Amino acid sequence: MLSATGSTVAPLRCRTMIATGPTIAAARATVPRGACSARAAPGSGFRAPSGAAAARGAVGPSAGALGGRRATRLSLQAPGRRASSTSAPTAPRAAADGASGGPARNTSATRIQLADAAPPRPFFDSKEANDGYASFNSRDELKAAALADRHDIPTPPLSQPHQQTLRRSFTMLGQGLHSGEVETIRVCPAFAGEGRYFVRVPAGSIPAEAADEEDGGAFSRKGMSSEEVEDSVLEQLRAMISNVDEGKDGTAERAAELKKNNVRKQERPDDFTIAGPRIPAALVLVQDNLRLSTRLELAGAAPDEGFVGTVEHLLSALEASGVDNARIEVEGSGEIPILDGSAYQFCYDLARVGLVPAEGAGAGGATSAPVPRMAWKPTETVMVSEGDAFIMFNPDAVTKLTYGIDFTYKSRAIGKQWESWTPTEDGTYVDVIARARTFSTMSDIMAYFRAGYIRGGTEHCALIANGDKFWNPPMLLPHENARHKLLDLIGDLSLLAEPGMSGVPVGHIVAYKAGHNLHAKFAQKMAALCAGGGAVKVPAELWTREIGPAQHGDRGAWGVDNVVPIDGDQRTLPID
Repeated sequence: MLSATGSTVAPLRCRTMIATGPTIAAARATVPRGACSARAAPGSGFRAPSGAAAARGAVGPSAGALGGRRATRLSLQAPGRRASSTSAPTAPRAAADGASGGPARNTSATRIQLADAAPPRPFFDSKEANDGYASFNSRDELKAAALADRHDIPTPPLSQPHQQTLRRSFTMLGQGLHSGEVETIRVCPAFAGEGRYFVRVPAGSIPAEAADEEDGGAFSRKGMSSEEVEDSVLEQLRAMISNVDEGKDGTAERAAELKKNNVRKQERPDDFTIAGPRIPAALVLVQDNLRLSTRLELAGAAPDEGFVGTVEHLLSALEASGVDNARIEVEGSGEIPILDGSAYQFCYDLARVGLVPAEGAGAGGATSAPVPRMAWKPTETVMVSEGDAFIMFNPDAVTKLTYGIDFTYKSRAIGKQWESWTPTEDGTYVDVIARARTFSTMSDIMAYFRAGYIRGGTEHCALIANGDKFWNPPMLLPHENARHKLLDLIGDLSLLAEPGMSGVPVGHIVAYKAGHNLHAKFAQKMAALCAGGGAVKVPAELWTREIGPAQHGDRGAWGVDNVVPIDGDQRTLPID
């Protein structure tokens, strides 16, 4: 894998390229074909937004594939965001040396060599420790930044009954699995009723610094001296081992206030006006005979400008997170980066930038009144099939998704799997579905590569089975393969949405041995049913909740209108 630090690209034992130090243009120029790149380690959880927090993941005990940082309320862990997180105090100096063409140096070794010339720097609590600070005016300022950074753990935005969009944009770059080229996307806010749509923008349209931005994290190694990075790590370590109850001494409250002060301002949909072919995320634009991914093509556009490919993972994250309106700028060959083969990194950035009610774009300008979020609720059974593969819809009071796969004839490692998920009753999408990576067998990967269907990616962009074993274990989730099929199904069914609506219909969907092509045929049949009066519009379900299942009528599915005290705590329990 490759990691961009300074103006050089050095090989590292990491799964992706973290494009935070260089510009986007530099990253595009340096990533060779065959490398998968992104802004976070794939399959390893939410990344830490700062140098100090990344270093803490390296200093503390390893958390394996789930990263080195644990959230308190949800299972959103954050590994190091910077590629050089295994040696945090030396990263700025190493980056500077790389930019000047010199070798990377170890800070401690350098001090040993200079011991005769100057005494070692005093411990960070002394007055002299402030000498050499480039980004902070005082020790107190650095401590405040370290405190805010250590408490910065993104959590998934909650679902709302009204249409939502992003509070501000985020940018990601990585390699296209099928194109083999470095692709850049920027997901931006949109007005209510616009829905989700893609815009093919010319090369260089997305600002080079867009991939460097960070929100909420007080620290950025860019421009920090090695002394500042070192002291920030020591501050965080000292707080971690102090055994102080931060909820009682006011530390957590102060950290929240500091983080609020660091959050960047909200962006508006009309801040993004780059011209280019506009491709709605609509079912009518889905290409025929889909093979390995979902591809949208705009009729009448130039062959190399009117399409976007591999859209299912991003659309799945937007649909499940409640982002009904979004402008997605695509720069490059038109393919969405594969990243780690899951939707987890998109979910992280959505949590990082946050969601806001989508404004309506009226004739007299934007209106702030919330617009209700609706969904289709079909009243008839629908079924499509190809051989022994099928997808069936049965009317139900809530959305239920069930998927079965059978790869026994190709690999016993995958074998037969069934997975069922009810969003309003089971765990959230981020916890249950988003981590699941795309998968294949070694023989299929080689065949697709020889046929030219796959030109990029690495073994970390997919879970690859070889006979009765996985070539790149471990599994990140139980039945990860079947759960990824659920992820794909959500992304493909999101194309059913009318602008500003939820796409996945309310009811029970059962799929078996299906793929993107059968997903599209099923969605087309469902669209015909809805257009012919076989479905009604209802308020969309709330898939991400604070506590307990969503309400269904006057009484919740678990009787959540009854609350019983347990050991002095108020917890929700089912009561008959």
